[in-house]
Amino acid sequence: MDSLTQIVLGASVGEVVLGRKVGNKAMLYGAIAGTIPDLDVIASNFTDTITANEIHRGFTHSIFFALIFAPIFGWIISKIERKADVDWKEWSKLMFWGLFTHPLLDMFTTWGTQLFWPADIRLAFKTIFVIDPFYTLPFLFFTVLAAFRPKDSISRRKLNYMGLQLSCFYLLCITIPLKLYTFYEFKDALKEQNLSYYEIETKPTPFNTILWTANVATEKSYLVGTYSILDDQPIEFRRYPKNYHLLGDIEKYPNFARLVKICASER
Repeated sequence: MDSLTQIVLGASVGEVVLGRKVGNKAMLYGAIAGTIPDLDVIASNFTDTITANEIHRGFTHSIFFALIFAPIFGWIISKIERKADVDWKEWSKLMFWGLFTHPLLDMFTTWGTQLFWPADIRLAFKTIFVIDPFYTLPFLFFTVLAAFRPKDSISRRKLNYMGLQLSCFYLLCITIPLKLYTFYEFKDALKEQNLSYYEIETKPTPFNTILWTANVATEKSYLVGTYSILDDQPIEFRRYPKNYHLLGDIEKYPNFARLVKICASER
């Protein structure tokens, strides 16, 4: 997801873990933890484009990274916040959940994440676009409201939980059912139009979960169709020939296979 969303998620999780003890500092460090995994984009400054794309959402988005670095960050914070009545273990717990919930959310996006790195498994449920105002804005609203309440107030906890619950409800109870519904709408349309295929991938279009797109692989071409849950018109598919014969010697190069793998994960 986008940086703002991950900051809000991290801040909210930080509040759950240590909000009662350290107030807004829990949100601050939770927000930092929620941002850290995406620092892997720095790799683009030190390596080639293909390698940078392979690295993105890899090591820093794994369980391994969260387990190893949470105690390190927790110890550092305990030295910075000496006046807080919180030991390094509690700070480590906050950092772990901030680091770990980041890739958990990314699993639902179209790009996915390598949660079990170094295993070459990219989890991508493709139920939500990387920027979705319907997910982020209500979450942000309640998190900001909570931040202005005293750390010991019940309303602070309720507001924070409300933001978390709404975001989880949208992610799990709206985007997943919509993906299933639109998937079968696309399948039915393909059947009605007598279009044979061997693979179909669906995902939401930018900034919403109302309009969905399907990439359909056939023997000689790709079919691309769009469908809105508010639309009652038949689904139309645009055909794009594969033209693999035009590749020539390019497919013999190692970088070509790497690019194909990256593009396949983005479809």
